[in-house]
Amino acid sequence: MTMARHSTTVASALDVGPLGQKHPPGEDLSITSLDAALVATARSQHGMITTAQAAQAGLSAPVLVKLVKAGVLQHPGRGLYAIAALRESDPKAWHRQLCAGAFLLYPDAVLAGTTALLAHGIPVWGAPLGVPTILRPIKRAGGMTAFWVRPARGETLWTEWGPASPPASALVQHAVDHGIVTGVVSADAALREGSVTLDQLTEQVDAVATWPHSSRAASMLRLVDGRRESVGESRCGVALALAGVDVTPQVTLRDERGHFVARVDFLVDGTKVVIEFDGKVKYAAGDPRVLWGEKRREDRLRGLGYVVVRITWAQLERPGDVAAAVRAALATR
Repeated sequence: MTMARHSTTVASALDVGPLGQKHPPGEDLSITSLDAALVATARSQHGMITTAQAAQAGLSAPVLVKLVKAGVLQHPGRGLYAIAALRESDPKAWHRQLCAGAFLLYPDAVLAGTTALLAHGIPVWGAPLGVPTILRPIKRAGGMTAFWVRPARGETLWTEWGPASPPASALVQHAVDHGIVTGVVSADAALREGSVTLDQLTEQVDAVATWPHSSRAASMLRLVDGRRESVGESRCGVALALAGVDVTPQVTLRDERGHFVARVDFLVDGTKVVIEFDGKVKYAAGDPRVLWGEKRREDRLRGLGYVVVRITWAQLERPGDVAAAVRAALATR
């Protein structure tokens, strides 16, 4: 059988359903249009297949175009396809699928930057997840539709996603790529969880001192604090630091008898101004016991002379509002 005849046969077969029934004219093709062996292969590869694998299954270039137009396949980048029915809707899960595709195309790839953080299980906030970053043995960085490719460097660790840059290196690249606040959020979490040390971060920041935007990583290192316990607290801490307000996170406060009163998110240094990030998670269920307990806690703090400033997510979107609220409280003292 010639390739031309084979391609024509496959193209005709695309209009046949699971029982050999013809699809009505104009009806969208579905995953049943694909051979079961190819679908099984894709399932074992996080829903991804390469152009070469598709050709092995008898799908010519014109047939692939038809399948993409019909929505059966998606074409994230050169040489790579995703079976639409197997694509994850969650951005992080889709990022994972793209990484699987990267290893299909480039067995020598190493995950880097934001992608490596996800592979290590380190929380990521504020970074786009549409295009994974990989390292390869090349001389110059470059991009393609599906991936950003950079020259390989440094040590490699194994993760469930595949080989990846160590956490400290990934955190520095993450900050360089996406900015100070985004970098601090992930670095705080990594320090808190023990995934990285300050010495490791410092070493990696020094190693990229000549890079463009390396100042972002240096600022991340100055502002990082593993005592902060959430994305909101990390963002709040950075906003206050940039505004020149010195605070200490996670401070335990006691009454005059030494009895525990509260552990607060921040205490403005040298003052009795408490800052609490109000993420509203604990209030979401509307449990009156939780609400009453929080009111009693705040009343006890006020009774000891503390001023309590509550910061919300909305204020974090306007960092000047965070500093203004704290300065207003300081003025009352």
